[in-house]
Amino acid sequence: MQVTLLGTGTSVGIPIIGCPCRVCSSEDPRDVRTRCSCLVQTRGLTIVIDTGPDFRQQMLREGITEIDAVLFSHHHFDHVAGLDDLRPYFFRNKRPIPCFANDRTQHTLRQMYPWIFGTRFFYIAAPRLQLRACDGPFEVESRYGRDGTVEVIPIALLHGSSSVVGYRIGRFAYLTDTSHVPEQAYGDLQDLDVLVIDALQQGPHDKHLSIGEAVAVATRLAPRQTVLIHMTHSVLHAEENARLPAGVMLGYDGLSLGVC
Repeated sequence: MQVTLLGTGTSVGIPIIGCPCRVCSSEDPRDVRTRCSCLVQTRGLTIVIDTGPDFRQQMLREGITEIDAVLFSHHHFDHVAGLDDLRPYFFRNKRPIPCFANDRTQHTLRQMYPWIFGTRFFYIAAPRLQLRACDGPFEVESRYGRDGTVEVIPIALLHGSSSVVGYRIGRFAYLTDTSHVPEQAYGDLQDLDVLVIDALQQGPHDKHLSIGEAVAVATRLAPRQTVLIHMTHSVLHAEENARLPAGVMLGYDGLSLGVC
């Protein structure tokens, strides 16, 4: 399995428009963070987690020509606003793309994209997407006729008072935008090779884990490698990464990870 972090930043991205701070003006490319999204390639399948406002540029940067499924963590704009940019994935393959999401996210997508999910036909170029539930383990299969499937285990998390979804695929788990990992979730997160987890900043926040809280979750789960994402512009990559314990690192856009 190969996992690529497409984006690792907060809802406004980094650099923030008009901000002169040392992170937003940093020349370190690791401090340039587009909105959070993730790519998983395994067993001949390509799976995307979230389609934020930077989705198009992320796909161009990584040269991704096929997508078999999209998994949505939650309904917030910075995780769904690039959905219509899935259209080019139908130019050569007309099979619908399954989009797995919880009830709240499905409801929001139907409201945001009536030309895709509405009952009326709005325009011929709309991507053909199928909303599917993620209230239990499910399988993703190829849109391209290849053999084999991949099992995905949704992980129920909290993002402030909102219910969001993390995902486990094999020995990889992706937990973005979470302020609390419920006790029940720890049972589904044992024996990980790579954990990618929300870590907004040093200080506490009501809707996100802090860096210290994320490290505490990682310490309990003990994966081989933990990668922190969704950092704000208070986090300078070089400085913060140097402070982290062994087995924990800051993620950055384009980071590719092999998963055993």
